[in-house]
Amino acid sequence: MVDHHVNLPGITVGCGLSSRGLIGPFFFDATVTGPVYLNLLQQSVIPSIREDFEQEEFYFQQDGAPPHYHRDVRSFLDGILPNRWIGLLGFVEYPPRSPDLTPPDFFSWGYLKDEVYAQKPATVVQLRATIEHECTNIPRELFHHVCYSIASRCQQCLEQNGHQFQNLRKQDNRMIFVESFTC
Repeated sequence: MVDHHVNLPGITVGCGLSSRGLIGPFFFDATVTGPVYLNLLQQSVIPSIREDFEQEEFYFQQDGAPPHYHRDVRSFLDGILPNRWIGLLGFVEYPPRSPDLTPPDFFSWGYLKDEVYAQKPATVVQLRATIEHECTNIPRELFHHVCYSIASRCQQCLEQNGHQFQNLRKQDNRMIFVESFTC
């Protein structure tokens, strides 16, 4: 159980993730606008990804948040990742209202919130420190598993014609209900 006051005051934080690990966290002192997000991509996110993937080809995926489809962001991504980014109005169109197809939405935010709020940080400074600590403690093998689950999630979405579907996993030779999704 989480006490209501634990959630106040808050901070704005963003993370990315790949099969190799977490990218971030990135903390914002102001509202995340298109120009703020573009600066984050240019200064932090893309350099971090390129460092992890060196000369390997990769696809960049983002959801439909308004800063993500700002014209300058789309222009930047078209220039540095031609035909290799997924997003609203991107080369590969992000499905509308589909938070369950991006790893940060279906995995990392719930996971991190559980870990962070279990420690009941009382101040913004404690909250930030706890987020940073928990981000570094996510087991590395989880990232690989989460990223490779995207294909099966997409397949389930297709099989259900875009309607709600259930994500099941095997555990001890039985099927266990994990959560339901809408794509």
